[in-house]
Amino acid sequence: MKQKGFTLIEILIVITIIGVLASIIYSSVNSAREKAKIASARIEVKQIFNSIAILENDTGEWPGHKKPYEIERAMGSNEICGDGCTYGLNDCRSGLVCNPEPPDDYTNWQGPYLKEIPEDPWGNDYFFDTDYDVDPGSGIKWGIVVGSYGPNETGNNLYDNDDIIYILSSE
Repeated sequence: MKQKGFTLIEILIVITIIGVLASIIYSSVNSAREKAKIASARIEVKQIFNSIAILENDTGEWPGHKKPYEIERAMGSNEICGDGCTYGLNDCRSGLVCNPEPPDDYTNWQGPYLKEIPEDPWGNDYFFDTDYDVDPGSGIKWGIVVGSYGPNETGNNLYDNDDIIYILSSE
């Protein structure tokens, strides 16, 4: 009489198939999660842009008392970006979440324009830059942008191909 059951080979084949299917599902979930983070960053960058537009409407200035649409070509160290910069977008000097004390206050400030500026989905601060190379692969094309350092989380490299930016003005 033959015994019923599975052989060791059959069990190993089933385990291998389950492992392959699990890895396919896991990579699909990670890909979807990364796409969701990128979409979230784009939405938050757009919200920051909208708050900058309202700040401009009220005060005639952009964060850091920058003149609207004035590109500061190759100025260096002019970014408002939190880590590695003098101050970030949550600082009152940017004018988005609070108005700094005189004499650095914004005339006709009606904010706050955002309750707070969140970190991007990768844990970095968003940035505002008035001399950003908006097309780094084809030479220098200056622009004014608000953005995120993107998925590679490189907080010290503003000119990276995975940056998520909203261009306020460009040459």
